[in-house]
Amino acid sequence: MKFLPIFDSSLPRKLAVILAAFVLAITQYSQSRRPPRVITTLTDVVNAMQFSPDGHLLAIARGSREDNRVDLWDTQTGNLLRTIKGFDGAVWSVSFSPDGKTLVTGSGGVHQEKIAAKRSARNGRPFTELKWWDPVTGELKQRLELPDEDLVSIAAMHSPDGQLLAMVANRVSRAMLVPDNRGSIAASASDSLFRSFPLQSMIFDSDLKILDARTGELRAKLKERFASTQFPFFSGSSPSDFLSMFRQQLRPMVFSPDGHLVAAWNEGEIRLWNSATGAEVLKIKKFKGRLSAIAFSPDGHLLAAAIVNISRKGNQVDVKSELHTWEVATGAPGQVFPLTTPVVSTVTFANNGQQLFVGGLQNEDNHSHASMELAGLQTGSVGKLIARDEGTMSAVCVSPDGATMAFQTDASTVKLLETRTWRTRYTLGSDDQSSSGGALRRFLVTVKSVTAVAFLSDGKTVVGQIEDTGIKQWDTRTGEAKETLAEEGETGSVAEISADGAAVAEVTSEETVRLRNIGSGEQRAVPLGNRKALAIGLSGNGEILAIDCADEIVLLNTGNLTTRQSLKGIQDRITHLALSFDGGLLAASTSDGAVKVWNVNDGTVRQIRAAGGEVSALRFGPQDQTLAFARTDGTLSVWNPQNNALSFEARRHQGAVNAIAFSRDGTLMATGGDDRTAIIWEVASGKVRRTLKGHDLAIASLAFSPGGAILAVGSGNASVVLWQLAAGKLDRVLK
Repeated sequence: MKFLPIFDSSLPRKLAVILAAFVLAITQYSQSRRPPRVITTLTDVVNAMQFSPDGHLLAIARGSREDNRVDLWDTQTGNLLRTIKGFDGAVWSVSFSPDGKTLVTGSGGVHQEKIAAKRSARNGRPFTELKWWDPVTGELKQRLELPDEDLVSIAAMHSPDGQLLAMVANRVSRAMLVPDNRGSIAASASDSLFRSFPLQSMIFDSDLKILDARTGELRAKLKERFASTQFPFFSGSSPSDFLSMFRQQLRPMVFSPDGHLVAAWNEGEIRLWNSATGAEVLKIKKFKGRLSAIAFSPDGHLLAAAIVNISRKGNQVDVKSELHTWEVATGAPGQVFPLTTPVVSTVTFANNGQQLFVGGLQNEDNHSHASMELAGLQTGSVGKLIARDEGTMSAVCVSPDGATMAFQTDASTVKLLETRTWRTRYTLGSDDQSSSGGALRRFLVTVKSVTAVAFLSDGKTVVGQIEDTGIKQWDTRTGEAKETLAEEGETGSVAEISADGAAVAEVTSEETVRLRNIGSGEQRAVPLGNRKALAIGLSGNGEILAIDCADEIVLLNTGNLTTRQSLKGIQDRITHLALSFDGGLLAASTSDGAVKVWNVNDGTVRQIRAAGGEVSALRFGPQDQTLAFARTDGTLSVWNPQNNALSFEARRHQGAVNAIAFSRDGTLMATGGDDRTAIIWEVASGKVRRTLKGHDLAIASLAFSPGGAILAVGSGNASVVLWQLAAGKLDRVLK
């Protein structure tokens, strides 16, 4: 998005001056001889912030195209308490319930129609949603996806009693930009001045609704669609580029202190509605300039607004702001006094009701700086605090007790100030104290595979062991990475996870074996003496561990690591091990293409079957009546180890099959391999039910959810892909 052509001398002078003034306003007076800080897809942008009712927490919605989250900071210590990462796109609003027990977020995302090779790719159907979170634990309580696919952003705020949510939902459309008869920019296609100029606008329209704060059900829809503002963008710029750059233009509605009224505004008017009925009670339009922020006084009697005026003298553009007040009961205008902050972004009343905190940008020596001005209703401007660093974003949020202020000084930095002394207590998200522990890094494509994957018994969590990287847990409902049990370099390249996801066994780079408990994070080294582990197998219930030590297969009780059985005299090289769910049967494939099955209790060989080639995957079904193995040529065989009867054999994969998984009831089986395809089979008939394509690299692991509705696919790029099996649709990609 480039604004430089506006100032080209070859353009008509009238157009250049109009656009120069408009651009100057929306870039918040940030001309500079040095390159200003520009919001890009890699910037850790602050979108919204709010204090908890007791003022002990500050919730900051921040992120980029690749990483969106809500950081919860302890305002007493300046420490980051927890991070909520269960978002598929930008988080536009955060709102604490009055009791502090719930945090509601407004966010968006894309339901992907195919798996993207790059994490930042957005291919699919966009959506917006409200989510209810527990701020203490960070757990998701509830989710409501809005049905309107045309919406591009939403914001929701609690009423003072916590019973309602005021939600503004924006949609956007394109139009040509032309000047109207007042010299401002309007939408038209008739003016010849603009027909040859490659400039369009994005026009925001807003739906305003009152929702039940507990369920999200509609209580009242405010009459008429609320026309919002429009911004220019040039040919060659995509709407997503525009929305990324101006995502802070979303303006949440504001409740009056008693909750009886709700106010919404755009650059040209303010409207007030009855929050219970949705009936409009007041409209304020008669003022000169453009509205940039509003606020109710603490007693609800006054409404204050910052209004920006842009004028020109010759080639000079002048930007000034004023503070206006009105009586809420009658709409009668009150005081008007100038502000020293040229471009205002936020206005907040102090608890005394006589002063206002005004956040905005100040231009000094051709550089823009975030500023915070204190203005008195009786005295006018009292003083100003200007941030030292150059910035292009500014916002102010005051704690409920009025003692602490969150002051956004640039796109990504928030400072906590004491309002009495203006002393900076903590800096949240600066270059030296980022909320994520450092600057955001670009997403790097990696070929590291998820060697094992499983669902926890609650079905809400997926566990994945990533080759030489770590063991991660994700929330299946939100995609949030909840916990990492092992850091980079602490895990091996061979792993097994029990069917319930509670236990992980892995072979380290030193060919030793390590057991991990997912719940407690405890890890234990398995004593093998001087022997090396070549292959492992873990029973579905996680109680038995099998280890191939070249000439011996050792079976251990995972609880106390005592030896349960030792199968000696193994002459063939073992390639894969598999244990039945209860650990009663052990299967092993050998390098000469055979599959052997032992009875673990007495150590006797029950069956030997020729595989017909090199075995690449081996897995028991949940009832021990089914054993599946696959070959490197893509052939799959399913047979009954109890009677050695072949159930079916098929070849649908175009390469080696690397992973096999069964649903917990044993009716379905999934296979995946080098052809980057997962196939869902009916075990009883051998028929293919689904074929899931589009994975970026070879499939290394598979797991069904406890109910069998979702399949988790461990693939390359250290990612797990979730599929909805009933519809055969991609659910989400876990990173």
